Amino acid sequence: MFIELVKGVSLLLALCFLHGVNVRLWRSRPLAGQVFSGLIFGGICVVGMLTPLALERGVIFDARSVVLSMAGLFGGPLVAGVAAAMAAVARLSLAGEGALVGLLVILLCAVSGLLYRRARTLGWLDVDPVSLACFGLLTHAAVLGLFQFLPADVARHFNAMVAQPFLLTFTSATVVLGLLLRDMDDRLATERVLADTAARLRESELRFRSVLLNIPSIAVQGYRADGTTTYWNRAAERLYGYTAQEAMGRSLPSLIAPASLRERMREDIARMFATGEVAAARETRLRRKDGSPVDVFSSHAFVDAPGQPPEMFSFDVDISGRKAAEEEARHLASYDALTQLPNRRLLADRLQRVLTEGARSGLITAVFFLDLDDFKTLNDTQGHEVGDELLRQVARRLRESVRERDTVARLSGDAFVVVAPGLSDSAPEAARQARALGELMRARLREPCDLAGQEYHCTASIGVALLDCASESVDEALKRADMAMYRAKDAGRDTLCFFDPDMQQAVTRRAALETELRNGLRQGQFLLLYQPQVDGEGRVTGAEALVRWRHPVHGMVPPAEFIPLAEESGLILPLGHWVMDTALRQQARWRTDPAFGRLDLAINVSPRQFRQENFVTQVLALLRETGADPARIKLELTESLLLHSVDSAIETMRALRAHGLGFSLDDFGTGYSSLNYLKRLPLSQIKIDQSFVRGVLLDPSDAAIARSIIALADSLGLGVIAEGVETEAHRRFLLGHGCPAFQGYLFGRPMALEAFEQHVRAARPDR
Repeated sequence: MFIELVKGVSLLLALCFLHGVNVRLWRSRPLAGQVFSGLIFGGICVVGMLTPLALERGVIFDARSVVLSMAGLFGGPLVAGVAAAMAAVARLSLAGEGALVGLLVILLCAVSGLLYRRARTLGWLDVDPVSLACFGLLTHAAVLGLFQFLPADVARHFNAMVAQPFLLTFTSATVVLGLLLRDMDDRLATERVLADTAARLRESELRFRSVLLNIPSIAVQGYRADGTTTYWNRAAERLYGYTAQEAMGRSLPSLIAPASLRERMREDIARMFATGEVAAARETRLRRKDGSPVDVFSSHAFVDAPGQPPEMFSFDVDISGRKAAEEEARHLASYDALTQLPNRRLLADRLQRVLTEGARSGLITAVFFLDLDDFKTLNDTQGHEVGDELLRQVARRLRESVRERDTVARLSGDAFVVVAPGLSDSAPEAARQARALGELMRARLREPCDLAGQEYHCTASIGVALLDCASESVDEALKRADMAMYRAKDAGRDTLCFFDPDMQQAVTRRAALETELRNGLRQGQFLLLYQPQVDGEGRVTGAEALVRWRHPVHGMVPPAEFIPLAEESGLILPLGHWVMDTALRQQARWRTDPAFGRLDLAINVSPRQFRQENFVTQVLALLRETGADPARIKLELTESLLLHSVDSAIETMRALRAHGLGFSLDDFGTGYSSLNYLKRLPLSQIKIDQSFVRGVLLDPSDAAIARSIIALADSLGLGVIAEGVETEAHRRFLLGHGCPAFQGYLFGRPMALEAFEQHVRAARPDR
């Protein structure tokens, strides 16, 4: 009999299998799935009743109690209802003395399973071995109780022969089937979660790829560890010229990398996939399908989806336009627009390099200063167009006369400079070489020029300075050549003249000036003047503090004479400290006066002063000591100061910005590398150099540079101010192109403190 009961229980294993298959089949239609689950549970009950353990005719025992209780627990009301209905119909069809008790057993087991399900939902019970054993024991004990309503002899026979195996077997079956169904439900739930997750991932990936495909300005390429291209969006098609069909499956380096970068790109790809770390975003020059170069800003993202091969995405933005604009701006800032020769700034840079190289090699350098004779007369009589054509022809002839390593530059007007490095280390031989080159240039310039159909004979006065590079400076070299050029003009023009010791009076004066400068610092001969800075409506918004030397004998010494001397001698440090201290004390006094409390004060800082290790400490100490408002202070720095140790300069600027001070970049547009670093510098303002401002109405290149600087400042969120504004026409031009602030003689010359304060009060409207 025990074996017969166990055979009945074996049907339960089939139930588990069919239940799992059914749930998977009807995953997308849960209601239909529940109905079919009820049919499966009911079908197992019917099969069990067709092969029962029969005690008497019409009195049968089978595993329906286990099946129906599990239908209620795991299937819910609909499943249990369908299964119970099927079991009830089957039991009634079998009839017999036990039919009524059989129906009650069906109802009891289905209801007990539903009650267990409710308790589980409320968190009172869990589906674990102990809970299932208790549930099975109680349910089948109740079933045994119902069996007592059978005829007395049947009930006694049941109690004697079947009760104990029935209770033990079906309680155990309840535990086993419950655990099997629980595990199956857990697996099915996990499968559903995984399937839903996979579906969401697929949907997300499709959306992601669709977005990437249609991004208009970012070229996106996907590739594997071996460089094989797996993705190519429409922007990549436009940028590189390959269609997606042409690019997919091919090596990315062979598609877009120039030959010189191809191996490096392969190594970068291998390293990124090996380490899982993407390369830093950077600017690079790649190649289009037609072989033409394209500048891009490239960044990368690593995608390692489960079950998929790792994939890297490259995001490339075309920066060719920006690069071209930067190159044009650099060219405008460094080259003369008329002759395409280096201008004064680029000349100074190249001459400094020549001096540095000459100091190492010991070779002498010659600097030629050329000034065209009677050029003003030609301009006045024939017009500027003819004069410009002569300047272009002179530039071409000078370039053709010199060596490839030499530099030909136009300073201004009709003044040209030629730098010839690497002459002999012997002064007499170097002088001979320089004279030969100078005479060649004179001869080429004397050749007839065709100007507007007329023949013109050009001559030039040429001054030559031979430089001992180890002890020379750029300014001194140009001054010596300039002095020699004026000696040539005095000698009758169309002449070449060398600088000689008789021209050293200025040098002697310079040495004496250094001594007097030291005395002037000790004796308090310096003072600050204040030049107004105004807004677009002419309201005074601030001032620049400018140091002047009130010499007891020579009167006011121009800053151009003593500032370079102070830099070279190191006296700029105590002088700069005095300027900073005096200016901050004045701002602290203005801070308490409503008429001046909102004025900004710009203070010039020299390169040598700024590069002191304790510069930040000095400034902060002076702020605490004077009580000045740091929010009203702007420290003016020159571009040349920032060309060396850029990272150190940025660190110093950030340290002071953290305390509220602002920074203005002085003489902007005259440097060599400012556009490379401007985005990194923590600036608050840039100042357009007066050399550009004065030429905006006459020189198209100066006007273009001024407009570019204003637009650049606006795009970077920086303030901009133009210095050297001397006429209303200058102001209108700059204001019309978006410049909001001005400084120059049009609004006021540098003034003593009392005069400046009177100027501000006079300009304030009555209140």
